[in-house]
Amino acid sequence: APCAGKPLGLWAVEAAERAGFERRLIVVPEPAPRFAQTLEGWTAIPNRDAAEGIAASIRHAVAAAGGARRLVIALADMPLVAPDHLHALATGNGSLFTTYPTGRARVPAAFDASAWPALSAVTGDRGAASAFPGAPAITVDPATLIDVDSAADLAEAERRLR
Repeated sequence: APCAGKPLGLWAVEAAERAGFERRLIVVPEPAPRFAQTLEGWTAIPNRDAAEGIAASIRHAVAAAGGARRLVIALADMPLVAPDHLHALATGNGSLFTTYPTGRARVPAAFDASAWPALSAVTGDRGAASAFPGAPAITVDPATLIDVDSAADLAEAERRLR
């Protein structure tokens, strides 16, 4: 969806690029969204199991991460996540989540390679936090955590980005 002059997912892509990640993967449904088909410096990972929910994307990301030391998981429908927050997750240790205003730990999140077996076992529409109850989390400005799941969310994201 267009959002403040560019595709919604491109906001998250650009934040990840500014965070300074050495290697960037993007898990995409088939067919991939148009914005993801032309990204330079990204490896597109097709998710043939997208209908299962977020866990399938997590499993595909873990499988594609190969010999990486750490994996940061972020969502393309969160256009306001700050690059410095992604960088803090990437340079942290252990399993590390983001604290939401509700107190719940959610994405963006990061994991050392030792956590990948547990991530690979997540199923359904449950995120990684279900496999790591009580893991530490970083608190950020709640305004950066808007997750665009509806037309109203998209309008709010666009308002904040403009």
